[in-house]
Amino acid sequence: MKYIYLLNRFNLKQDTDAIKEKLQRVSASFNRDYEICLSETIQDVKKHLERFKDGEYIITAIGGDGSINLLLNDLIGTNNILSFIPYGTGNDFCRYCMEELDDGIHETDIIKINERYFINVACFGIDADIANDDRFIHNHFIPKSMRYNAGVVYYFLTYKPKTMKVSIEGQDIEGRFTTIIAANARYYGGGYRPSPNSYIDDGKMEILLVDELNKVSMAKTILSMKDASHLKNKAVHSYVSDRLILTADSLIGANIDGEALYADRFEIKMIPKGFRIEFNKRFIEEMSKGN
Repeated sequence: MKYIYLLNRFNLKQDTDAIKEKLQRVSASFNRDYEICLSETIQDVKKHLERFKDGEYIITAIGGDGSINLLLNDLIGTNNILSFIPYGTGNDFCRYCMEELDDGIHETDIIKINERYFINVACFGIDADIANDDRFIHNHFIPKSMRYNAGVVYYFLTYKPKTMKVSIEGQDIEGRFTTIIAANARYYGGGYRPSPNSYIDDGKMEILLVDELNKVSMAKTILSMKDASHLKNKAVHSYVSDRLILTADSLIGANIDGEALYADRFEIKMIPKGFRIEFNKRFIEEMSKGN
């Protein structure tokens, strides 16, 4: 099957040419049939994808979780298969795949949120505000591994919990929440582990509701997601469901796989085995050498 590599200069910037050269070299060593599609703008990407919409190709996002999410939404309804080469800030979906997936093509669960889809994690509340804030997440003066932590420190000082209503498993729960998380996989925020028992092919959506917390408890709870010890916290409530409805009196932000989404009502639904991805650990490792 032919690989289509989406190489977007507007994301990769000065690294574009070096990545292109490495793609050519590594693909040749794997005897891949491939085509590199170079894009200067989002419109260029759309034009490339239009060429392949009626075929069956392995179309590869080169970037972070946000790039995977955008490609996922473009490929819904086609016979194409999504692949990825991590080159982003968090690379949390790749982190999961490196732990859990064998090489090959996999049928995976995806989750629909309003009219969009995600494959990794959606969050609301402080987590979404941190992830949506470009002052931290895409700040090139802060090391990648520290960007989410920098956002935690800032929002620890400024955040006010939002009042939201959650409908889940026949229950209506209204309150002021520090964060709400709907997980298909287990990582977000560059290695935080809010849902350590999530798998992308089990048909289950793990949901966490975190109560309103004081400043010190809020920071401790968020940081404890690094080692998943937050699950022992009485302020953290866990559910498993295939549906979730979240509403608020005003516009609130969500972050889905690194992409911002705003609404006052979110309808979230699990779609078991609703998508196909291709994964090759050794190829990713070869592409990652020297980064």
